[in-house]
This record gives sequence, structure tokens and C-alpha cells, in this order.
Amino acid sequence: MRLLCACTTLSLLPAGAAATAATPTIEAVTPKEEAKDEAKAEKLDPAEMMAGMMVLFDRFFPAGPEPEPARLALARDATMAMFPKGTYAAGVGSFMEGMVDRVLDMSEADLAAMGPAAKLKKGEAAKVPSKLPLRAELAKKDLQFDAKVAAGKAFARTMFAKVGDVAEPRFREGMARTLARRFDARQLAEIQAFLATPTGAAYGRQMVGLWFEPEIMRSTFQAFPDIMKLMPELMKEGEAFDRAMKDKGKPAAGKK
Repeated sequence: MRLLCACTTLSLLPAGAAATAATPTIEAVTPKEEAKDEAKAEKLDPAEMMAGMMVLFDRFFPAGPEPEPARLALARDATMAMFPKGTYAAGVGSFMEGMVDRVLDMSEADLAAMGPAAKLKKGEAAKVPSKLPLRAELAKKDLQFDAKVAAGKAFARTMFAKVGDVAEPRFREGMARTLARRFDARQLAEIQAFLATPTGAAYGRQMVGLWFEPEIMRSTFQAFPDIMKLMPELMKEGEAFDRAMKDKGKPAAGKK
């Protein structure tokens, strides 16, 4: 929790103050070291990196043709119903809080069972891990632990809401423009009619949060073992494809 607060505080510091706090005094820096520091700063300039990324994103995800105004208006209404204000904070916040609670409900014994057994030195007795939930163990050491966890969750929700206020309008506009291109006016009206029903409104409010539900995350991760089993076959097919491509570049027999 201290780390979260510290990182957030640093991220909110003005760039000049952060640079001043992180840079040694002039007297303590030799010209050679200063040149190295300046070279590193120029190499890792965040603004330049972001500008480069935006150029790349613009190439990979070019803007499409302007949608028909009437269809775009319908799509914007549908998008607002599917992604109302606060959706990002609610979805991500619920996911993160659930993760925190599940970790705190685990015990030292649970965590020990997830990793390899600790190697013991000669004559050293194995330590029996506690089966008490981490929440209870930490609360014994800090009487304010539960209050601090609650305060940390409230702080995180505030941060997610601020991020959502910036990200959500742009996301909604991108989704609206996409819907306006992919669905005609009749389809958009039908989508809007569904979202106007109690069931449709409930679905719209929960749509993003559903992506982070434990069952969906669980099902996704459960596919990994089967995907790994496919890897040898996929690698063989890839090697065969590579050989075929190389053969296409070779001149036919009897030709130079």
C-alpha cells in the first residue's frame, strides 16, 4: 500500500520537481558524467517516445472514412448506453479489488504450496507455514490494517475514475464511429431499442465488467496447456512453410 501511494505521489509531481529531486547537485557531477546523463535523458525522452508511438499507432490503426452523420448519431446513443460514464472505473476497480481480497484470503500455507519446496540446510527443521489468512496475520501486526486496505481501495477507485474521465470519451467516440460503419440505420435502431429495455440497460452497464469476471479469466488461462500442446505441431508447420518459401526463390531445374 505504501508503494502504491509513493508511486502515485511521484507520478503527480511536476516534471521539473521530479527532475530536481532525481538529479545530483552540479558540484557532485563531473562533466563526463553529466554528458552521459544528458545522453541517457535524450535517449529515453518520454515525450519523444510517446510521439513515436503515436506515429506508429496512426500507421497501424488509420482513421476510416467519415460515417454518415445520421448513423453516427444513432451509434453514439448506443455507445453511451453500452459504455456509460464510470464504466472503466467500475470494471477495472471491481477486478482489482477482487484480486486484492483473494490474495488476502490466502494463507502462507497456500502460497507455499504454489512454489517448490524450500531447501533446508543440514539439521534445519522445516517451518510449518501458517494456515491463517494473510489478512488476519497482517491485522495482528497492524491494528489499522483493515482500515488501510479500505482506504487503499477508495484511493484506487478515485485514480481509476480520473483515468476513465480521460479515456472513456475517446473510447466511446471510436466505438461509435466503428458501429456506424458496420451497422446500417435499421440495425443501429434495433440495438438502441434493446439497450433501452431494462435488460439491455443492465447489459450495457455490466458489459466491460464482464470481461474481468473470474470465470472468463479462468477459462482463458485454462486454454494455455492445450495451446502449449499444439506448439510442436505448429513449429513443424512453420518450418515446412519456411522451406516452401525458400524453395520458391530457387531457380527451376535447368535454368540459371
